[in-house]
Amino acid sequence: MKRIIGCFLVLLLVALGASPALAELPGDFADIDGHWAEQDIAAVSNLGLITGIGDNDQGDNLFAPGASASRAQLASTLQRILELDYGKSPLPKQPVASDYYRDVDDSAWYAEAVMFCAINQVFASGGNFYPEQEITRIEVARTIYRGVNAKGLNIPMIMLMPHYQDMQGLSQEDTNALVFVSNTGLMKGDSQYWRPNDKVTRAELAQVMHGLIKLIAVNQGHNGQEYSLAPGQTLNLMLDSNPTTGYRWTAFYDEEMLALVGKDYQTDNPSGDLVGAGGHDFWRFKALKAGTTEIRMTYARPWESVQPLKTFTLKLTVAPD
Repeated sequence: MKRIIGCFLVLLLVALGASPALAELPGDFADIDGHWAEQDIAAVSNLGLITGIGDNDQGDNLFAPGASASRAQLASTLQRILELDYGKSPLPKQPVASDYYRDVDDSAWYAEAVMFCAINQVFASGGNFYPEQEITRIEVARTIYRGVNAKGLNIPMIMLMPHYQDMQGLSQEDTNALVFVSNTGLMKGDSQYWRPNDKVTRAELAQVMHGLIKLIAVNQGHNGQEYSLAPGQTLNLMLDSNPTTGYRWTAFYDEEMLALVGKDYQTDNPSGDLVGAGGHDFWRFKALKAGTTEIRMTYARPWESVQPLKTFTLKLTVAPD
């Protein structure tokens, strides 16, 4: 069975609001309107990566962008993006989070993410995890660096040693992590300071994680190529788009093989003004079962009976690791 999805901005917002499988609309957050990270928060919310904190007394959904992010929130978001797994080393039994940390309840909402982070040594295991503890910039950089290495991801970046005045005293691993997030643009400092020990807010975490998922996404450079993943894993697809021209991407895929679990459009205009601005469409597809399939994308104006301006195809092989 084929399912057709139009990604023109207005239709996108309607679809997001109508589908219970997708995350909340950014407009559901009453406390991000006009915030400097509004676009990033909207993106990670629509893609199902970070959720809000609940409703206030008036029934408004809140994100709390200025609140400090916690270790549990960091672990859960990294797990959703990188899909850390059991790895290749045999385990003596089915693990649980409490095997690695004394203070993690195995029924907690973050327990599975913390367990996978421990298995992949994203966080040091043993003793306590301190799930509610506030996180620092260097801890975010370190966990991203470890997670990317655990997944064996090859992320291109400029080869440059940044020179911040507050890098002294960092371990070699933390220096490498700082260099990685700085050179990939995930976490830049100012002209002199990187501020490794500063606390990270939820808005800042959203900004960093939005940048991370863009770094690892399949894009135009993969057109016509093959891609492999396991059942239950997610394909992140990002394509350049400009809905103000009337063109939109339409996705054709087998819904028995793939499920759409998140989508978003983001303009490249920092001011958020859509008029004349380009940007990118983003889809997250989850593999439902083993087999082979194809995602086919067309970029066209829906009212014109002409060949699409652009096309994109990706051949997928879904098989156990």
